[in-house]
Amino acid sequence: MSLPRVYYRVVGQDDYALEITLEPTGAYRVDCGDHTSHKPRQGVLDERRTREIAALIDALGDQREHPAPEGATGFIAELTIGTPPDTRLYRVWEGELAEEPDVMALIRALEVI
Repeated sequence: MSLPRVYYRVVGQDDYALEITLEPTGAYRVDCGDHTSHKPRQGVLDERRTREIAALIDALGDQREHPAPEGATGFIAELTIGTPPDTRLYRVWEGELAEEPDVMALIRALEVI
């Protein structure tokens, strides 16, 4: 089973950043940078996890954006599915993530690989 390329990035306060790259082969890389700077993790998804993530990607609606309201703080999540010219971008402020259950489900699945 082949997946589209997935790139997930969340940036927040105090220099926190999380980047997850998932390749069509199921190979992934997780970079978590914060005050302690963790070493990147790498691996390959098993068949069950690949199917789960593929189903969540298939369930995504159209690309969309929910920016943070003026003056709001918090994390911004960016999820890019595919490669140009067939790229879909989802950009969501954490305060609106619950309003995007399809995007939230995929993000939560990526955050636990």
